[in-house]
Amino acid sequence: MRIAPTPLLALATVPLLLSTVQAQDPDAVLANARRWVDTLASPALHGRGYISGGDSLAAELIAAEFDRLGLLPVRGSRFEPFSFTVNTFPDSVKLAVDGRSLRPGVDFLVDPASGSASGHYELVHLSLTDLATPERRAMTMGVATGKAIALHVPATRNADTLALLHDLQEDLLHHGPVLQMASGKLTWGVARQATPFPLLEIAREAWNDSATAIDLRVRNRLRNHNARNVWGLVKGRSSKQLVVLTAHYDHLGRMGPDVLFPGANDNASGVSMLINLAARYAREKPRYDMLFIAFAGEEAGLMGSRWCAVDRAFDLGAVKLLINLDLLGTGEEGITVVNATAQQEVFEAIVASNAATGRLAQVKPRGPACNSDHCPFAERGIPAIFIYTMGGIAAYHDVMDRAETLPLTDYHDVYLTLVDLINGLK
Repeated sequence: MRIAPTPLLALATVPLLLSTVQAQDPDAVLANARRWVDTLASPALHGRGYISGGDSLAAELIAAEFDRLGLLPVRGSRFEPFSFTVNTFPDSVKLAVDGRSLRPGVDFLVDPASGSASGHYELVHLSLTDLATPERRAMTMGVATGKAIALHVPATRNADTLALLHDLQEDLLHHGPVLQMASGKLTWGVARQATPFPLLEIAREAWNDSATAIDLRVRNRLRNHNARNVWGLVKGRSSKQLVVLTAHYDHLGRMGPDVLFPGANDNASGVSMLINLAARYAREKPRYDMLFIAFAGEEAGLMGSRWCAVDRAFDLGAVKLLINLDLLGTGEEGITVVNATAQQEVFEAIVASNAATGRLAQVKPRGPACNSDHCPFAERGIPAIFIYTMGGIAAYHDVMDRAETLPLTDYHDVYLTLVDLINGLK
């Protein structure tokens, strides 16, 4: 059964509709995953971000499912609250170039750290040559003040050039709105600060080298946001050590009411895996206590996991292994294990399991990387890995990361690989 993606009233009953999955039944595991991905990526949850309480709605659904599965609270609560500053765009964002309206989310994005601006602006075209020296920069800024700036920069991945570009953008954004052509697909994010004026990233197909003016409306709101991690405990045969499974449930939310970032692969897929594994181990008593944590605030800079590591609601020294689940919706090319080089025995166990079963196309090692919620724990010396799938659709941090196009190609094989890993811990 496919859950309708729109009515919020219907979503409130979703956890009651989810049947307990049979551990080895791929159809049941996949059906449960699909229901959760469809639900979490629904427009009714507003991209699980900071507009219209999307992340809070998701937290309530996950908490209700943990309750239904019989997971125990931690410190007498299902939630671990915290707060952080976030930049948001509550109103519709508008941009017209020489009278031609561009489509938000398709033709352009507002940089997540953008400030507000509204009105008609003449457009000044600048290149890196125009800004190469302090003298040229000072002269150019005098001409550009009060106007919008079309910044022409070469496509590059050079770290020094990118750092220079960032510094130039920071300077220019004190004088007026800045437009820049995207080097690839339009990709959004979350910011916890705001510049004086907006930075607009224009898709290559919509960029106009000879444009003379823009009409713009961007209103940002920098505010304090209250968020909650959601957790549940399963008691094992031994409480001397603890296995922790994590996945972030938040995503980018909305850029105004008109642009939705559904976040199906990132990370409704990981949350669905967390729930499938919680359902299994709620039925089958594991060797060790197992703590399941759905983190908030990952997209804003690992805020939920960083707070959890500082808050120390559980004994960090007792953690046998922390497994972070993110981007699990594909798998044609296998999985990557982040922090594999630091957790060599764990990685070798996954490789050995896959050699015996042939489930996954490959198990690829990667070194330490602070790219998801395992990081704050790994930084404290806690055994931690992060697993994500490879191949398939390229939608990421964009409006195309939707439930209806997420294939879940090798989802059940990843599920069984995780079960083997967890059950094999000694």
